[in-house]
Amino acid sequence: MKEYVADTGGRYTYVDDILNLQALALSMTAIFSGCEDFIISGCEITGNAISSGYVWINGKVRYFEGCTAATFPYYIYEKNGTDTVVYAGDVNKKGRNNYLCAGSSVLPSAKDALTGKVPCLIEITKAYAPRFLDKFFGHYAVLLETPFSKQTIKKDLVVTGKLTTETGLESKTAISVVSPSGYSLKQLVKQDGTASFGSYLNGLLVSEICISTDGSLLLMKDKNELARIDENGITYTHASCSSSRIGYLQIEKNSIVNVAETTDEGSVDINAAGPETGANLFRDFRVFDGKQAGVPLLHVKGKTKEVRINGDFSVAGKSIAIISDASGTKALYYMDAEGTEVASAGFVSGGEVDFSLINKIGDIRLSPKESVNITGDLKVNEISLKDIYVNKKSFTESLAKKVNVVDGKQLSTEDFTAKYKKKLDAISTGEVQTGGEGYVTATQVKDALAKKLTVSSNLADVPDKKIARASLDIYSREETGNLFLKISGNLQELVTLTSDEINGLTTEQAAAMKAEKQAAVRDNLDAEKKGTGALKLTKTSNLSDLPDKVSARKNISVYSTTEVDKLLAGKLGTDSAYTGVVFTPDMKQKLEGIKTGSFAYVDNDDVSHAEVEGYVLLSHVRKELAKKAGRLLDGYTDEEKASIATNINVYSRIETDTKYAGIAMLFQDYINYLVGQGKKVADAQKILRDKLDVLSKADVSGTYLRKDSKLSDLSLPNTDAKKQVCSTLGAAYAQDYQTKIADTGWLRMANSGNGTDTSRLFVRQIGNIVCIQGIINTARRDGSNMGGTVAVLPNGISAPRYGVRTTLCDWNDDAKYNRGTSFVLSGGSRNIRIFESGWYNVDTDMNFTYMV
Repeated sequence: MKEYVADTGGRYTYVDDILNLQALALSMTAIFSGCEDFIISGCEITGNAISSGYVWINGKVRYFEGCTAATFPYYIYEKNGTDTVVYAGDVNKKGRNNYLCAGSSVLPSAKDALTGKVPCLIEITKAYAPRFLDKFFGHYAVLLETPFSKQTIKKDLVVTGKLTTETGLESKTAISVVSPSGYSLKQLVKQDGTASFGSYLNGLLVSEICISTDGSLLLMKDKNELARIDENGITYTHASCSSSRIGYLQIEKNSIVNVAETTDEGSVDINAAGPETGANLFRDFRVFDGKQAGVPLLHVKGKTKEVRINGDFSVAGKSIAIISDASGTKALYYMDAEGTEVASAGFVSGGEVDFSLINKIGDIRLSPKESVNITGDLKVNEISLKDIYVNKKSFTESLAKKVNVVDGKQLSTEDFTAKYKKKLDAISTGEVQTGGEGYVTATQVKDALAKKLTVSSNLADVPDKKIARASLDIYSREETGNLFLKISGNLQELVTLTSDEINGLTTEQAAAMKAEKQAAVRDNLDAEKKGTGALKLTKTSNLSDLPDKVSARKNISVYSTTEVDKLLAGKLGTDSAYTGVVFTPDMKQKLEGIKTGSFAYVDNDDVSHAEVEGYVLLSHVRKELAKKAGRLLDGYTDEEKASIATNINVYSRIETDTKYAGIAMLFQDYINYLVGQGKKVADAQKILRDKLDVLSKADVSGTYLRKDSKLSDLSLPNTDAKKQVCSTLGAAYAQDYQTKIADTGWLRMANSGNGTDTSRLFVRQIGNIVCIQGIINTARRDGSNMGGTVAVLPNGISAPRYGVRTTLCDWNDDAKYNRGTSFVLSGGSRNIRIFESGWYNVDTDMNFTYMV
């Protein structure tokens, strides 16, 4: 950097000195290079005013004069120009560049006179203006406070201490933990959205855990899948464990035990549901002998509801029980080799309670050692032996009760029988008031009728008419006259004063009381007082009935026709109105902006004057044009142009077009040149390709793959070749992997009515697995405690094909206080029902998981 030095003795000043001073000043702005446009100082916003200040726009420091009334957004933009000065020989040339700026609420669109481009600018809003702090320091340093939502560091950042973030840590590539031994843990999100947690050795992937966007979890080793967790459950090749817990069942050693249900009804169910395909098919259960026998020892057929035992059946207990269910009773049948029934024992007909012993091919023999003891009755062809035979004792007793026959007498026809005695016993007395089935006397009937009204009297014999009216809820004639208005009264009863009301009042007080009653009646009828209509204006009179028009005009602030004519006196009429262009304030401002300018010149006193922006006079233009070279304005002939080109050692346009290749020809002129020398077109193209070191289309299409073909032009003869390419690319072969499984995400369970609350109960379906989790209050249900609905599956969630159930219990030492609840989701139903006893108004954790 050159410094200006001036010793004593009178030093001359050179142009180089001025350039050095300018270079020194411009070097101070070099610290802003690479920064965006910003405000250096000033330009503070107060209301709608912007103060003056210095700005950095398009690589220059500029001064902004400020604005007193800005409309936001406001733009400070560059406004460049040049000044011409007089050089030696009275020649005007450019003497300086003016790097200025201006402000406007309109975005500038016209190109700048100096740069030839749309001006660069700074946008200022009420909330933000780019300043020195964020555009300069924020470009090179991390700020503690910044007006922006975030800062970007373009290079690596090393923090030797502990890094703590209060909100979160986000990376667009990966988050890694690296050990000095070469092992590292890297967390990243792949292009398909899969989250990967990988273990690496010297940058090579060893093993990883992948979480897919569908919620599945994969364990990988050397790019091989070890295990997968998705909506279908856990999938892996081999499993080895000493015991396993699945649902309510625990498998340990050679035992399968229901360890979850804490009741005596806990069970292990086999083939309770059909296949996953949803087909309504039966299932069989077979037990073999362990030696690959063809026939099972125990075969339970689901379709025929048959149990076959292919071997000896031994019962070590004291009894064999055949339990009947609600469908009916059971029996034991004997079949021959062809499956035909030959005998049966038990309850052979549905609904009957008789025990049958049937032999269709022979007799039934009872061979006791001594006797057959029958406790009940004995029948022959549905007739009891008691009805067929009489015993000796009964026969003797019956004979003793008989009457011997006596000649000449009748027996029983005129005897007083038990029937007649029963009839006499049924005759009894009754009461008119209390009723009964017996008889009443005439005196009782007369006394009762004396208390009744006579129809012919028309209620005249009512003993107390006032009580009767109260019973019928009706008014008497006097009460009706006091309570209701008469049509002939014309509402006089409402405003008439009684003697009790005016007693002790003066005439004026009585008149005031009557006026109050009349006003109350008018308010109810929405009517006006008599005589008020005369005080109102009539619509049809159009204000002609105003009593005082002068006061009315003052009240509404209008002039009379006489006053208007007086004000318009001397004014131009509409026929004399000016029809030309209106001289607006914008036109006035534009005329004021028109200023007279001038070219740079030297006056008669040899004083140099700089160029002044503005409009110049025709005489000034003519003077300036007279200074230009006439030949350059008038033009040259072809011979003169060729001579000038030779003198200044340049080619003419014709020589240039002949000698050099044209951009628009795209090397075609070079090929034409070679063809003109006797080359073939193909050879000329090959020579040009060799010069450019490029391949032909045939070379490229035969050797390389196209991007837009997406590897479709890659020839793969068989499946092994395709798998080899997928392995090379690190991609999965589509036929070896399952398609993406649909995932609904966690949804809130729906309510069945105003009484239910599912705000804390959620459901999610991944593929054919549905999981319901959350909290439900047992008091919030739609229905009773034994079958009421507490929640409903939302649309988009599949209902279970078969019923599922979850049960919660609370056991106490005293069984009397045991309580519990069950939640049931029946097959094909969307309603979760509650069965609760002693578990009312309890927040209960619920968990359902089923397959559809």
